[in-house]
Amino acid sequence: MHRNMNRVAQIEAAILPFRNELKNHKIYDSINDLNDIKNFVEGHVFAVWDFMSLLKGLQIKLTCVSLPWTPVANAKTARFINEIVHGEESDINELGEAKSHFEMYLEAMEQIGANTEPIKLFISLLKQGNTLSYALKESNTDERIANFVKHTFDIVATGKDHLIASAFTFGREDVIPDMFIEILKNEAASQKNVSKLAYYLERHIELDGDEHGPLSLEMIEELCGNDTQKWEEASQVAKQALQHRIQLWDALTTCMEENKIQKDTALNF
Repeated sequence: MHRNMNRVAQIEAAILPFRNELKNHKIYDSINDLNDIKNFVEGHVFAVWDFMSLLKGLQIKLTCVSLPWTPVANAKTARFINEIVHGEESDINELGEAKSHFEMYLEAMEQIGANTEPIKLFISLLKQGNTLSYALKESNTDERIANFVKHTFDIVATGKDHLIASAFTFGREDVIPDMFIEILKNEAASQKNVSKLAYYLERHIELDGDEHGPLSLEMIEELCGNDTQKWEEASQVAKQALQHRIQLWDALTTCMEENKIQKDTALNF
């Protein structure tokens, strides 16, 4: 496994420029007040949602979720993913209630007065059996945000567990603590009416940095094993996932800037 740890280190070295670009992205300087936070979460919530589909894609591949039950090929990776699902799908909120992180995020949005109607409509359309593309279009999801979600589902559609795990680990879990720490540093996040959002961010930093991140890296080692091609493919997907995350951050920054212009224009009338 020592050799595999070196391969993980090689991927981390290869994606370091992308991680640094994310960590130093101008989006963090763009979040200056509550209105900016509202604009951010209204777009980012779609990434919070599709993260769960990456996670469930892994659970479907690595555990038995059909009847009759049969033992899985690798109980170690099954345990990894079940532990992460437990934390993401049924964590404890600030009131001690069982909630998924997605539900916590929606509650945080509602607390600060952000618009949750588009994401709720999107979820409703999916529950009715509509396609992902149709639900994104009918909920008027910004095309740039929709492209991020579609890329996530393109990875899931490959059906290759090492690719899904790479996007999950290096494009999401492994980078989330860095991104959210930057947001928490912003003085706007210290306002009293963002307490639910602050709890959500702190919880993610705690789980992803201390537990889920390391578990995900171990999962990559297990899934790629000694297969050189799998390691190369995992590295490529890791880069792609981070590039799409950067593009999402670019899109959200643009959305915030556009909203500021619209607000300033309205005030001048």
